[in-house]
Amino acid sequence: MRPGRHTRAPLRLSFSFLFFVLFLFAPVCVTRAADFSVDELDAFIKQGLKEYGVPGCAVALIKDDKVVLVRGYGVRRSGRDELVDENTLFMIASNTKPFTAAVLATLVDEGKLGWDDHVIDRLPEFVLPDPYPTRAATIRDLLAHRTGLPPFAGDNLERLGFDRPEILRRIRYLKSTHSFREKAGYSNPGYLAAGMVAARVGNASWEDLVKTRLFQPLGMTHSGVSVKDRDQSNNVAEAHFAKPDGELYVVPWNNHDPMGPAGSITSTSADMAQWVRMQLGDGRLDGKQVISAKSIREMHTPAMVETPTFAELAPIDQHSGFSYGLGWGIFYYQGSQIVEKGGAQAGMRSVVTLVPGKKAGIVVLANMNLTVLPEAIRAKFLEMVVAPAGRDLQGEIRQAQAAIKKSFSTSPPAKAKGGPASLPLARYAGVYTNDLCGPMTIQLVKDALRWEAGPEHFGGPLEHVGYDTFSLRYPPGHLALPDDVTFVIDAGGRPHTLITESYGTLQRAP
Repeated sequence: MRPGRHTRAPLRLSFSFLFFVLFLFAPVCVTRAADFSVDELDAFIKQGLKEYGVPGCAVALIKDDKVVLVRGYGVRRSGRDELVDENTLFMIASNTKPFTAAVLATLVDEGKLGWDDHVIDRLPEFVLPDPYPTRAATIRDLLAHRTGLPPFAGDNLERLGFDRPEILRRIRYLKSTHSFREKAGYSNPGYLAAGMVAARVGNASWEDLVKTRLFQPLGMTHSGVSVKDRDQSNNVAEAHFAKPDGELYVVPWNNHDPMGPAGSITSTSADMAQWVRMQLGDGRLDGKQVISAKSIREMHTPAMVETPTFAELAPIDQHSGFSYGLGWGIFYYQGSQIVEKGGAQAGMRSVVTLVPGKKAGIVVLANMNLTVLPEAIRAKFLEMVVAPAGRDLQGEIRQAQAAIKKSFSTSPPAKAKGGPASLPLARYAGVYTNDLCGPMTIQLVKDALRWEAGPEHFGGPLEHVGYDTFSLRYPPGHLALPDDVTFVIDAGGRPHTLITESYGTLQRAP
């Protein structure tokens, strides 16, 4: 989950082709890499944990096919003594997406699928908001976020409690904000569709394909594919948020299973080290070819230019050639191609960074969200492995942390920004509905409005902002910004429409 909105000039594939042509603490394994100090990085991580107030993290560092550092830092839960180690289980969130791409790669290697096969030929129930991309979209389009689905749209369908087939059915109701292959739109529902293609072609569930085709050959024995996997381990990192005053609180692990291929994998730093070794080894690990070198190169090749948002931190900027490959993000730093994926779940962060030209990679798993610690560690790693940046990367990252903290503050406004509500609050209560999310119920509870929707009756408060505009808020622990929503009043003084960004426009039920 990576919020942000940016605009840029329309981009066609031919232009993108030209662009690319031009272009605390118990150590488990610590050794010294050939060309940089592991001890220096180790000290930086310890200091970063204190600076950013993160309870714990786990790090794996790979160089020249050797795991030169795999270690836990800090504690699994704030206020307790259990230490993070190399086998502590974390949610890796959107770092699941490269695994979904890799499962598809194994099917490509077997000749059962092509990257440019049309999705609808493999998954006939796949329907996009517009007919042309529905017919033309390929597996590559899904994995490179270029189907025309709007950025982050449809994520709420999972929160509302819809299952995979129903989420897939409802993406046809998402309102397109750009044309097919015009520009990137980071899409979790797109990756759900990709995982469902893999399941259909591989004749097994996405979960079983990940286990048998990736976890087993890579020896990732502590990893899982569901939020339920935490119940099988007694070494689990708890998820943390920070209140505006800095006080930490624990939130339940998010259930990302309905959209699993986009973000439900759980893993450890030790297991993720093997994943990175395979990626840097052209698909080979300990003498076994898990994925073909050709498919690894395909996944690491830019397929769609993207404009960095505030979620892409230094050294990524407007000049770093940021783009999407298949499952991965790609940018360029001091003459080196960097292949990377970040992930964010409620209360957790992950970053996996590969420098293929240096045969080096790093994994950072943190048990707190809205923190830039993983990017701070990654920036230090890049300066040590590739070259100094020639600018203050850590200063830029600290500034980003301050901006994120301000943006995601959960403190309610001190007072309404506008005038009083046009109607008594009870008049806004009712059921509003559309095809995307179904019925949304607005209720008056103890002199305040609340909303809920979906099979899970998911919801939260509606806080008055001014006149007929309210702030739609989420329960604590959910990584989502409030959405200012507006009721439209008819001539008779009755609210008949509810306009939202997150759920579209809903009409009042009779």
